[in-house]
Amino acid sequence: MQIDPRTVARDIPGIFDEIFPQLTPGIVAHFNSDAEKFEVQSLPPELFSQSKLQRAMLFELGYTVGEQLLMGDEIDWPKCYETTLRRQSAFFDAKLPEEFDAADQELAEIVGRNLSKELKELSNNAKMPIVSHPLIPGMEWISNGYGDFAIGQTLLEIKCTAKRFSSSDFRQVAIYWLLSYAADVEASGEEWRDFVLVNPRRGEKVSMRFDDYLSIISGGRTKVDIYQLFQTLVGSRCAR
Repeated sequence: MQIDPRTVARDIPGIFDEIFPQLTPGIVAHFNSDAEKFEVQSLPPELFSQSKLQRAMLFELGYTVGEQLLMGDEIDWPKCYETTLRRQSAFFDAKLPEEFDAADQELAEIVGRNLSKELKELSNNAKMPIVSHPLIPGMEWISNGYGDFAIGQTLLEIKCTAKRFSSSDFRQVAIYWLLSYAADVEASGEEWRDFVLVNPRRGEKVSMRFDDYLSIISGGRTKVDIYQLFQTLVGSRCAR
């Protein structure tokens, strides 16, 4: 059975404890302490109280609005609803609404505008275009997947929670790097060089070069060591 890379990062225990032993709660707190702030419009609490949507559904809608704004389009709400429902229907626990109300729409628009504004700023600073849904290559029983956005060899992942970035968020970018490195070694893809975790709800982002990130969380292993250990773990699980 093929498993999505995001699921590997979030739901399969053991892999990250062995490969990245230093990715501890304390290190995650340290990464968060270095987060940069950027200007956002706050989400009014009264709108939250009116919204009956699952939060994952609500912020998927905001993400979709942000995508449209990045393309320079006006917000096409019927298209945003259709895209959001299609994406969320892939999750077994997603509760699909019969309709989106005015509070949902207003919250999603705030998130979408916060997101598009910050990503355009990152794109302008890098003098490179934004790519939506960059391919994350698979390996063995890990299927191909897609990231959120990319600018050149910088991976951009969007998180829209009231809390700071979590361990699973940092594991996710680590597995995405690992798969890109494997593809680079096999001459079938390019290695990600940097990542940015972006929260358009809190107005926070964590930016790091993968070389620096790996030196902190890998327990002294080189990239080749990490890759070879990952191959062993992936292969042994496949054999079972």
